[in-house]
Amino acid sequence: MTKYVPAVVTGLVVSVALSFVLGFAASASGQPPSSPIWLPGLIFGAITTFAMANLVGTKGSKAATPAQKEAALAFRTEPGQALLIVFREGFVGKAVGLNLVLDGVAAAQLKSPRFTALSIAPGAHVLAAGFGGLAASQNRPVEERFTAAPGDLVAFRAVMSMGMAKNTIRLERVDDRPALASKLKAMTMVAPHAQAEPSAATSLTA
Repeated sequence: MTKYVPAVVTGLVVSVALSFVLGFAASASGQPPSSPIWLPGLIFGAITTFAMANLVGTKGSKAATPAQKEAALAFRTEPGQALLIVFREGFVGKAVGLNLVLDGVAAAQLKSPRFTALSIAPGAHVLAAGFGGLAASQNRPVEERFTAAPGDLVAFRAVMSMGMAKNTIRLERVDDRPALASKLKAMTMVAPHAQAEPSAATSLTA
């Protein structure tokens, strides 16, 4: 829970500061306020705390180089490897980083609209997507299993659907290469994380 302390502190600061400003303005005008001085500050403080808590776990992602993006848009694969592309678009939670985990290893984090491309070995794989921070409790993570052959292009679009209790994340397979290239061209490409050994400790909610 300590990871949420900065969000709570910031919310309290916003609440106190706004209440002070409104109280000073009311005193200067000489007219009684139409609502309790502390109410707007409490509301905006709570909104600030909620927004910042959702961003806990969102990290700065390194942009890919122009050469990396060019290779990804050309769908070029390394010898004996396949290419995995995951992209995210839409306005729902666009500022919150979506964690991508491939075969138990953190692969990348995507805001919207962003995409990443990974060179992967042929065979069976499991791609997982989910949020960290407070957003993790509001969105169901998802896993997608797929198999890739040498030279294959495997592309997924991360989609969020609003729900009554929780939002749902989906990974939709995309096979239309021309449409995919056109869509990705306008997006920023995020460089994938450095390759690491699979670990059971890898978590979508980090």
